[in-house]
Order: sequence, then structure tokens, then C-alpha cells
Amino acid sequence: MTDDPVEVCFTCQHFYPVHGGGSLRFLRYFPELRKRGVNTRVVTGTPKASKLIDADYEREWRRHPIGAVIPAEPVQGVPIHRIRLPEKKGWRRLALFNREIVSFCRQPGYAPHIVQLFQALPHRSIPWLMQLRRRGIAVCHAYTSPAKLPGNAVKRFIRRGWLHVLSRQIDCIIAVSAEMGRQARRLGLKSRVEVIPNGVDLKRFRAAPGGDAERRRLREALGLSETSILVSTVGSLIPRKGTDVLLESWKTIAARSAEVHLAIIGTRFQPGQSEKGEFDRKITALLGASGATDRVHFPGYVNNIEAYFRASDLFIFPSLKEGLPNVVLEAMASSVPVILTPFPTLSEELGRPGREFMLVERRPEDLAAAVERLARHAGLRRDLGRSGRRWLEQTMDLEHVLDRYAALYHELARRRSRPSD
Repeated sequence: MTDDPVEVCFTCQHFYPVHGGGSLRFLRYFPELRKRGVNTRVVTGTPKASKLIDADYEREWRRHPIGAVIPAEPVQGVPIHRIRLPEKKGWRRLALFNREIVSFCRQPGYAPHIVQLFQALPHRSIPWLMQLRRRGIAVCHAYTSPAKLPGNAVKRFIRRGWLHVLSRQIDCIIAVSAEMGRQARRLGLKSRVEVIPNGVDLKRFRAAPGGDAERRRLREALGLSETSILVSTVGSLIPRKGTDVLLESWKTIAARSAEVHLAIIGTRFQPGQSEKGEFDRKITALLGASGATDRVHFPGYVNNIEAYFRASDLFIFPSLKEGLPNVVLEAMASSVPVILTPFPTLSEELGRPGREFMLVERRPEDLAAAVERLARHAGLRRDLGRSGRRWLEQTMDLEHVLDRYAALYHELARRRSRPSD
């Protein structure tokens, strides 16, 4: 590793303050990477209103015209360079964002070694990536959410061609799991692939010690007794996360045990927000049909998610599509037994079904049966939770993951070919 610090420009259309787990994870990485000789600056845009944690930000940003750079305070010591983007998704939004990345990397006194992309596969960004590479800047892409090819044969052929061209402009794809790396290859990407799983802070996410006061206070605030079983899930209340499937199973779960409570932790959308509002109405109807609304808790977005894990007796995650879900890793690190349903990129990095987690089909009756089984058997919950924690200690300790990121950045910086003036 070189003694000289490496300058990384981290780019993401949706960065803090949004509720996306991936960008928040990198925000936690930045201070620790700085200790390893990696300095970061962030180029981002104004996210869509539906992705914001705090609506106050949106009101402030709307004072600026589209395309303007918004003055922003550093977050955790990392400079945030933000451009006002159109609310509507489309070519103009992407073009404004890409032009700002190139402009930022050309500013006097700043010469990044690496641009780290954190967004959907940017095949429409090829012209701007070419400009960065002509300046000797290496380009990485954090591949954290699985992409898919169009169903139409002609469109699929065209997309594969564009992705092949894109490969020439990306020095390294960082996949969060081996299966995500294989999926990148199936898409036709020819770039170098490095698999670096999501790191978990094993000091922050841990089991509650006996008599943990924080656990007791939170459970009391939710109306739980000593014999109550708290089932939790984390994620925005959207169709992909399977909130509706979970609530369909809740009617059976609640009827079979009066001791079970459910905490659904994440941003909930209102009826005025188009299709997300329609989904909210659906889950409201499912909740009412269960006859046990008093035992379902909606804390919303929380900063102290580790406290909810320590208060939980089991964790359930019926998502349709994921890369390597942070919240599952954090639950396992907290020694909470995990119930998962299959998704296309379910990978060996999560461990072995039946050993480190329980895997069941994404059907209400199967979810209800799994919850009932774990709720009745404290020994099974304990063994599954401990196995999950041991697996995380062996494979995804945050310090090891940060070392791997830093080593990769330093290697790419050494290979960087500086432009001739």
C-alpha cells in the first residue's frame, strides 16, 4: 500500500439524507477509510421526494434552480457536493448529474485517482466515463442491486451490446456477493470483478446482555411483557420488500398466539404518493383484517436500529429482490434468528439455510408456520441466532471489509495513468 493518500470521488444520485441502506453504509465507511489513507468527497444530486428521510431538506433545495450547485455542510467530515436535479426520472436528470461529476473532477486543485459509482448500471453514462478515463481517473462501480435484461429479444441484444461497451470504461466492478459477481457476468459485463461483502460493525450490532436496560425500555414502550415475542422486519413499506405478504401471514400468526407482536421498521408512504399510496392502502386493509392491529408497531425510519434488533426475538425478511441486504446481516450480528424467503441473488455469503438462517417459501402460510415454530421454541431461536452471529464474525467483520476496500483503492491508484499536460 502506498504512503500517499488516495483521493476517491464517490458519486451517487441519491445520497444522504435518504433511506437507502447502501449509501448510508458507505457514509459509515468514509471515516474508517480515511484512517487507511483513502480520502473521499461525494458528488450527489437532490433525491426524489419519496426517498427523503426528512422533508425539510426538500423545501430548502427547491429554492435553487435545476442544475444549480447547492451549498452543503460536510457529513462526518466528508465534503458533499450536491446539484439540484429534476424530480422526474429521465435523460435530463442523468445528463445533468454526469456533467457535474466531470466538472467536479476538473476543478483546480482536485485530482481524484478514482471515481466510485454507486447507482444503477450506467450504460447511458458512457460518454462522461470516457472523459474521466482520458484524464487518467480509474472508474469503479459498486454493484449492490441486481439489474436485469429486457424480456424482448431485440432489446436484450441491444442492452448487452451497451453493457459490453460500458465494460471498457469501468476498471473494476465491486460486487457485494459471489452471486452478484456471477450475475454481472451473465449480463455481459467484461470488467474486472472483485467480491467485497457488506461489512458489519460487530460492536454496534450485538446481542443484548442479560438484563439490558435499553432492550427492556424499548419493549415496555411497545407494550410487550416478559413473555411477549417480538418479530421485526426492516425496510421501506413497498411491494418489493414484501410487507403485504408479511401482513397476509400476520392474520394467522396473531390468531395462533396472543404473545406475538410485529414491528415493521421503515418509511411508510402516504395515499397521495401514486402507486406507493395504493400499496399503503392495501397494507392498511390487511392490517385491519387481521383483528390484531394493536400488536403491530410502525416506528418509521429510526436511527437506533441496533436497539430494535436487541429488542427483537426474531427477524423476518420476505423481499423479492436484493443484493446482500444489510439489515439481514445486522440482525444476524445481533444474534437474532432470521427467516428469509428466496430471492434471485441469494448467495452463500449469508451462510447456510437451516444453520445460519431459516429459508421458507414466500407464501403467507409458510411465513406463519416459520414464525410459529420459532416463537414456540426458545432453544431453536437461541441456536439459530448464535450460529448467525458466529458466521458474521468469521466472514463479514467491518474492519476486514474496510481493509479490502482500502487495498483495492490503493492498487487502482498505483495503476492510474496520469494525463500528459
